[in-house]
Amino acid sequence: MIYMSNYEHSGIDFSQFPQDSLLELSYVSRATQDMGLLSLMNLLEEAVNRNRELGITGVLYFDSGVFGQILEGFPKKIETVWEFIRKDRRHGEIQVLSKETIQERKFSNWSMKFFGSDEISRYVPELKTLFEGPLDQLPEELLLLMRSIATAQVEQGMGDASLA
Repeated sequence: MIYMSNYEHSGIDFSQFPQDSLLELSYVSRATQDMGLLSLMNLLEEAVNRNRELGITGVLYFDSGVFGQILEGFPKKIETVWEFIRKDRRHGEIQVLSKETIQERKFSNWSMKFFGSDEISRYVPELKTLFEGPLDQLPEELLLLMRSIATAQVEQGMGDASLA
């Protein structure tokens, strides 16, 4: 079951999901500070370590000062990561794109794969264009584009977390 809206506050009631099922949560947010290469590497290292510890898989995008992320895992574990993201001062204007139960992980080999501006431009230039617009006016196709680039990389056998 999918719960989608054009704009949604970042608070989520994780108790609505069966605790023994997998959950996919996707969101976008605007960076509240300059995210140079070193800052992105630090953020990615933190995410990879936390996600491995919690059994979370997913993909993180960053371009034009906007983060896009898809997380997969059990609801309680996703909730732990989500609360960290909501409190992280690097994220502002958080918008949930989707939260849904899934049958299996799409990104099972990635505790957190990272796609930056160059890779987004190369594989899905439409995503780059969407990231440059207002977050509260993002079309629903954004999530489809985020999934498409990651799925293509999974099919090509790309490894775990890396800076693209």
